Parts: sequence; C-alpha cells; structure tokens
Amino acid sequence: MYRQALQDIVATIPGVTCIGVACDGKEAMKKIISEKPDAVTLDMEMPVMTGMEVIKAVIAQNLETKLIIVSACSQTGAEVAINALKLGAYDFITKPNRLGGAGAKEHIHQQLVETLGLPNIGFTGAKAHSSITSSGANHRVYSKRQKLSPTVKSRSMQIAPTGELLHPQAVVMGCSTGGPKALLKLFAGLQDPVDVPIFIVQHMPPMFTQTLAKSINEISVVSVKEAENGDKPLPNHAYIAPGGRQMKLVKGSEGVEIRVTDDETNNFCKPSVDYFFDSVSDIYQAGVLGVILSGMGDDGCEGLRRMKRYGAKILGQNEESCVVYGMPRVAQEAGLVDQQVGIEQMAAAIEGVLKGPTKGSKVNIKAS
Repeated sequence: MYRQALQDIVATIPGVTCIGVACDGKEAMKKIISEKPDAVTLDMEMPVMTGMEVIKAVIAQNLETKLIIVSACSQTGAEVAINALKLGAYDFITKPNRLGGAGAKEHIHQQLVETLGLPNIGFTGAKAHSSITSSGANHRVYSKRQKLSPTVKSRSMQIAPTGELLHPQAVVMGCSTGGPKALLKLFAGLQDPVDVPIFIVQHMPPMFTQTLAKSINEISVVSVKEAENGDKPLPNHAYIAPGGRQMKLVKGSEGVEIRVTDDETNNFCKPSVDYFFDSVSDIYQAGVLGVILSGMGDDGCEGLRRMKRYGAKILGQNEESCVVYGMPRVAQEAGLVDQQVGIEQMAAAIEGVLKGPTKGSKVNIKAS
C-alpha cells in the first residue's frame, strides 16, 4: 500500500520521472549503476542488501545519485535517518503511520518537493508522466531534471549605519531541508571550544531533534542538547529547538533563559526560525552572529532583517553546498547576508568572528 502510494505521489511532481523500482537493495544498486538516476528514495529495511549497505556502496563507488531516506516517524526511525546522513545520505523524509490519515499523502508530497528543491504547486492526486521499469519495491528510483533557481551573486551592502558591530555574545542558526547534514559538518569542523552559547532552530518533527542533538554532541567540541524550558544558556553549549514546538529567549531573574512554547506563528513553522530570531534581537541586539543554512522557503528572513537593523553580522550558506538553496537565498537577495560561505568553511568563518576583538568591544566588519 505504501509503495504504491509513494509511486503515485512521485508521479504528481512536475519535472520528476520515475524510471524504475527495485524489490531489494541488491537490485537497487544495479539500477543505480545502470540507470544513473539523479535521486533515489530508499527504505532502510530491505532484503538481500540493507539501506545502510546501499549508502556505503554508493559512496564507495563515488556515484552521484542522491539518496533520500524514507524514515518512520519514531525514535528508532530518527536514529536510523541521522546515522544515514552521517554515512553520506542526501536527506530524509518521514512517512506517516497511516496513509489514510488526513493530509498524509500531501505531507509526503511536500517533503519530496522540498528535498528536491522544486517549486511547490500543491498535491492534486492526479497522475503525471511517469515511467516505471519494475514493481513490488520497498525502494523507488526516479530521476529529476528540473534545476534550482539561478545562482544569486554576492552583493555589497551596508551592515549598519556606523559600520560597527559588537563582538557576538551568542551564535544563532536557522535551517530546514538539508540542515541536519549541514549541522553535522559544521560542528565537526569546530576546532576549539567557543566562549558563547549557540542556538539552533531546525525544522524537524518531534523525536528527531533529540537524536540530532545527540549525534552532533558525539562529534563536536561543543556540548549539544535539545533545549528544555528554563535552560540557562552556557558558553560552549548548543541548544536545538524541540521538534514540533517553539523556542525563544527571555530575560529572567537570573539572566537569559530559554522558553519552550506551543505558540502559533504566521508562517506555521514549528519550530519557527523567525519566532526565535525575534526574541534574539530583544536580548542581544547587535551582539549576535546569525547563520542561515540550507532550507526551503523564507523562514528566518524577517528575523534576520530585525537583527540586521541592530547591526548584527550574518553568514549564509552558499548555493553550491546547500541541499536546498532557499532560506539562504532569500536572505541574500534581501541584502541581509554579509558573507556567503561553503559548509566546509562555515566553522572556520564562525570561529574567525568569535576570535575577533575582546567581547564587548566594537569591530569593523567588511561586507562581501
């Protein structure tokens, strides 16, 4: 039932052609090698050759096919998906427990469209052009030929009226599709402990953020955890907004505290980057470093705009290293990004800002 539903959903996405299916991992590898698809949806539990073994084989043979993991929305599914990303999978989507539930197919459709970086025209349930080479699969192979939007070139911009910024007292990050993979690379690249707290808002369902935090914590010099209500931010600690909820900063009787809420937002994101970034401006004003990473849509742009009015410095992930160049692109086009950086260089760029002049002093930063 799920296999047929996934096939039907893929068929409704303009610019995507299903060129084959496979009934086990070994057959999947043969089709990947022979058909050379742009992308593959991959179930992790397959006979003969598991999903993890397929990922390892694709990476070992330097194949360019993008592997999109289809994960159960559970604690076990979260652990499998994050481990797959660490091995080299492109991204993951979640499958509902029941396909008959309201909006289940629409949600899968939206996830696939976002992961592939395609325009979201909505799910209609109507058949589109699709070429199926075999059936009975746990695993779908399909090809996409539609490109992302054209590259946006860096522009010169005025950071603040005085051109001066306070040394950051915190680092804040926002991301969506492709974000987990970017975060794993970024935190693995940090060479030294940081003397400020880091806050992360990643669009993710419940359970997944806790697993992501644990995975990043294992590879980083920074202590990483899923944020809890009442947490008091500490230097060299990173706090990830809980999936399906909101995170904001408030000034308590003992200083800055994290609040976890169920507030709704205008962009319907939970967690929302804009929601969190707004609270950051209230607390730190110019004394914050903003980082916008891979993701579909424009969440974070308005929050960055407010941070920029105070004079905060903003780094954006460049198009070449993004899974989806959406959120960074919108911020770049709005003139909010001071520097676009590849994800492999992002850790060094952050450390470069944090190791600048003494905290509390002002520093001149050139836009690029």
